[in-house]
Amino acid sequence: MDKINVVSLFLFCCLFCVVYGSETNSKLNGQKQATDWCISRPNAPQDKLQAFIEYGCGIVDCSVIQPGGPCYDPNTVVSHANYVLDLIYYIQDSCDPDLGMITTVDPSYGDCKY
Repeated sequence: MDKINVVSLFLFCCLFCVVYGSETNSKLNGQKQATDWCISRPNAPQDKLQAFIEYGCGIVDCSVIQPGGPCYDPNTVVSHANYVLDLIYYIQDSCDPDLGMITTVDPSYGDCKY
Protein backbone atom coordinates (compact mmCIF):
# COMPACT_ATOMS: atom_id res chain seq x y z
CA MET A 1 0.00 0.00 0.00
CA ASP A 2 2.80 2.43 0.84
CA LYS A 3 4.43 1.71 -2.51
CA ILE A 4 1.22 2.72 -4.31
CA ASN A 5 1.05 6.00 -2.35
CA VAL A 6 4.66 6.82 -3.21
CA VAL A 7 4.06 6.08 -6.89
CA SER A 8 0.84 8.14 -6.85
CA LEU A 9 2.61 11.05 -5.20
CA PHE A 10 5.43 10.85 -7.73
CA LEU A 11 2.98 10.82 -10.65
CA PHE A 12 1.06 13.74 -9.16
CA CYS A 13 4.28 15.74 -8.80
CA CYS A 14 5.25 14.98 -12.40
CA LEU A 15 1.83 16.03 -13.66
CA PHE A 16 1.97 19.21 -11.58
CA CYS A 17 5.37 20.11 -13.03
CA VAL A 18 4.16 19.55 -16.58
CA VAL A 19 1.02 21.64 -16.10
CA TYR A 20 2.79 24.42 -14.17
CA GLY A 21 5.64 24.50 -16.68
CA SER A 22 3.30 24.81 -19.66
CA GLU A 23 1.39 27.64 -17.99
CA THR A 24 4.52 29.64 -17.24
CA ASN A 25 6.15 29.48 -20.67
CA SER A 26 7.47 32.89 -21.59
CA LYS A 27 6.39 35.08 -24.44
CA LEU A 28 9.80 34.41 -25.92
CA ASN A 29 8.51 30.89 -26.53
CA GLY A 30 5.27 32.23 -28.00
CA GLN A 31 3.14 31.40 -24.95
CA LYS A 32 2.57 34.76 -23.29
CA GLN A 33 -0.49 34.79 -21.08
CA ALA A 34 -0.98 38.46 -20.43
CA THR A 35 -3.81 40.82 -19.68
CA ASP A 36 -2.12 43.99 -20.86
CA TRP A 37 0.23 45.01 -23.64
CA CYS A 38 2.41 47.98 -24.51
CA ILE A 39 1.73 49.46 -27.94
CA SER A 40 2.68 52.68 -29.76
CA ARG A 41 0.99 55.93 -28.79
CA PRO A 42 -1.05 57.31 -31.69
CA ASN A 43 1.01 60.53 -31.69
CA ALA A 44 4.44 58.89 -31.32
CA PRO A 45 6.88 60.26 -33.92
CA GLN A 46 7.83 57.72 -36.61
CA ASP A 47 11.54 58.49 -36.29
CA LYS A 48 11.45 57.85 -32.52
CA LEU A 49 9.55 54.59 -33.06
CA GLN A 50 12.13 53.51 -35.66
CA ALA A 51 14.94 54.31 -33.23
CA PHE A 52 13.18 52.25 -30.55
CA ILE A 53 12.85 49.31 -32.95
CA GLU A 54 16.59 49.46 -33.61
CA TYR A 55 17.34 49.76 -29.90
CA GLY A 56 14.92 46.96 -28.94
CA CYS A 57 16.14 44.60 -31.62
CA GLY A 58 19.60 44.94 -30.11
CA ILE A 59 18.17 43.41 -26.93
CA VAL A 60 15.54 40.94 -28.11
CA ASP A 61 15.02 38.60 -31.04
CA CYS A 62 13.13 40.53 -33.71
CA SER A 63 12.97 37.75 -36.29
CA VAL A 64 9.14 37.80 -36.19
CA ILE A 65 9.10 41.32 -37.68
CA GLN A 66 11.63 40.46 -40.38
CA PRO A 67 10.52 39.53 -43.94
CA GLY A 68 8.80 36.16 -43.80
CA GLY A 69 8.11 36.47 -40.06
CA PRO A 70 4.56 36.17 -38.74
CA CYS A 71 4.50 39.84 -37.65
CA TYR A 72 6.23 41.36 -40.69
CA ASP A 73 2.98 42.43 -42.35
CA PRO A 74 1.81 45.06 -42.20
CA ASN A 75 5.31 46.32 -42.91
CA THR A 76 4.96 49.63 -41.06
CA VAL A 77 7.01 51.34 -38.39
CA VAL A 78 4.00 51.47 -36.06
CA SER A 79 3.20 47.77 -36.43
CA HIS A 80 6.80 46.72 -35.86
CA ALA A 81 7.20 49.17 -32.99
CA ASN A 82 4.07 47.74 -31.34
CA TYR A 83 5.64 44.31 -31.27
CA VAL A 84 9.04 45.51 -30.02
CA LEU A 85 7.51 47.83 -27.39
CA ASP A 86 5.46 44.95 -26.05
CA LEU A 87 8.35 42.51 -26.04
CA ILE A 88 10.52 44.96 -24.13
CA TYR A 89 7.56 45.61 -21.79
CA TYR A 90 7.26 41.90 -21.17
CA ILE A 91 10.95 41.51 -20.40
CA GLN A 92 11.59 44.73 -18.46
CA ASP A 93 8.08 45.29 -17.09
CA SER A 94 8.25 48.86 -18.35
CA CYS A 95 6.35 50.52 -21.18
CA ASP A 96 8.24 53.50 -22.62
CA PRO A 97 6.08 56.44 -21.45
CA ASP A 98 7.02 58.68 -24.38
CA LEU A 99 6.34 56.15 -27.14
CA GLY A 100 4.05 53.52 -25.67
CA MET A 101 0.81 53.10 -23.83
CA ILE A 102 -0.81 50.18 -22.06
CA THR A 103 -3.83 48.48 -23.58
CA THR A 104 -5.99 45.62 -22.35
CA VAL A 105 -6.94 44.69 -25.91
CA ASP A 106 -4.70 41.93 -27.27
CA PRO A 107 -3.01 43.35 -30.39
CA SER A 108 -2.30 39.87 -31.80
CA TYR A 109 -3.53 39.17 -35.32
CA GLY A 110 -3.41 36.13 -37.58
CA ASP A 111 -0.23 34.21 -36.83
CA CYS A 112 1.32 37.23 -35.10
CA LYS A 113 0.99 36.50 -31.38
CA TYR A 114 1.95 39.12 -28.82
